[in-house]
Amino acid sequence: MSMQIKALLFYCLAAFVFFIPREVAAKVKPKKIVINTENDARIYVDGKLVNNTSTEIKVGAYAQVNIRVEKVGFITQERNYINDGKHTLPSTDYIKLEKDDAYENSMVTNLANQDIDVRTNHNEEESWKLINRIITGYFDVIAVTDKATGYMCTAWVVKSFKAATIRTRLIIKTGNTDPLTYKAKLVSEIAPPGVSASSDESFRNWDRLLRTFENVVPELQSRLAK
Repeated sequence: MSMQIKALLFYCLAAFVFFIPREVAAKVKPKKIVINTENDARIYVDGKLVNNTSTEIKVGAYAQVNIRVEKVGFITQERNYINDGKHTLPSTDYIKLEKDDAYENSMVTNLANQDIDVRTNHNEEESWKLINRIITGYFDVIAVTDKATGYMCTAWVVKSFKAATIRTRLIIKTGNTDPLTYKAKLVSEIAPPGVSASSDESFRNWDRLLRTFENVVPELQSRLAK
């Protein structure tokens, strides 16, 4: 191959590497986008709270901006706006939030994840039978039961929602023997959707309780006190 041809190929390659990308880059300009969402929602731009309901963002050339929208009782939404000349960016965007069905089917309560005193006016034998009868009305499986030590633990009841996985169980243990008192603890935990009930590391305490279990402790307190 002659030196002239080699030189020509070199200049062609240099033009492709250095000139064409600059020409393409010049076509990608910063973009402004107006973000609208539900009333009283919180809008986060790249993790920083900037506004409620509406805000304007600027996406630089070859840049990416993350938007997260949160509102109590609704499923959090996230979007990434990429300005690279390949993705189409709108001038305005409305982020609609979907109601959180886990939130709708639960309640805030001081019964969750707390030891609650359950006093009884029955002897130990009668109390234990009554406790078993009440608990099996709410939980299908009792995982551990030890009458001698006055300890009982149900299996996890798992409920899957669009935005979360909720698991609940009840623990009963003897508090005092004279007078006879028990401790009841409703363990309520939350994890991301689709998580297995056995993935303990994914769950954390939840300050809400599924309405299915809202009456179990009050019923224990009421019936044992009779």
